[in-house]
Amino acid sequence: MKQIAFLGAAEKSHLLLVLGKVLVKAGLKVLLVDSTIAQTVRGYIPSLNTKPAAFVTEFEGLDVAAGFINRAQLEQYFQHVEGIFPEYDLMLIDTDHTNFIKGYELPDMTARIWCQSLDKLVLQKNAELMQRLCLAEFAEQPLPFSKLTLSVVPTTMSEAYFESLQTSPGIRWQEPALRLPLDEGNVSAMLDNQHHERIVAKRLSGSYQRTVQELFQLVSGLDRRTAQSALKRTRRERRGT
Repeated sequence: MKQIAFLGAAEKSHLLLVLGKVLVKAGLKVLLVDSTIAQTVRGYIPSLNTKPAAFVTEFEGLDVAAGFINRAQLEQYFQHVEGIFPEYDLMLIDTDHTNFIKGYELPDMTARIWCQSLDKLVLQKNAELMQRLCLAEFAEQPLPFSKLTLSVVPTTMSEAYFESLQTSPGIRWQEPALRLPLDEGNVSAMLDNQHHERIVAKRLSGSYQRTVQELFQLVSGLDRRTAQSALKRTRRERRGT
């Protein structure tokens, strides 16, 4: 099972749900774990008020886990419900703390994506997370990370300034960095998906779809043609109003 770490305080639940759905369209079995403090993936799940504090549910073809602070809790849940941890092709882990993924576990991840926005508080929280991971202590050499910046807008501040707010000798940034511009249409589509409790990708911008495609290739190791085909099948689905 490939394990992918999406680290950082930036809001990314919708993006990961879209990514998970596209991966499913490619024939992969996917588990998305929301182990963030805010637990925003809950905003998309149907019949949420009937679910316990921690649960795993099928949504849009993938399994979504919410409410688990650490890996042991998730493993205990599966042991109790199914008697074994199910076999998945990919586990996408969304977290903004060090309880679910420890710094020493990051070298074993298939991919590590650092998720940020340009919001000052998000950058401060990410800097604190970077320190708590103590990457320089656990890795013999800097670990490769992909950087994903969400809700990008033009500012008067330089890229070097934003980069200076998050530095660690234990990280080596991979190129190219991923940037997803803030787009009114994407926000509208996200809100529609929340309130209709589904994931429809038809209205998402070209830049959003390209970001999903790049993440698909990064986390799955599959080629561009497969990514494009799976994304196309996802976009063809139209449900609700």
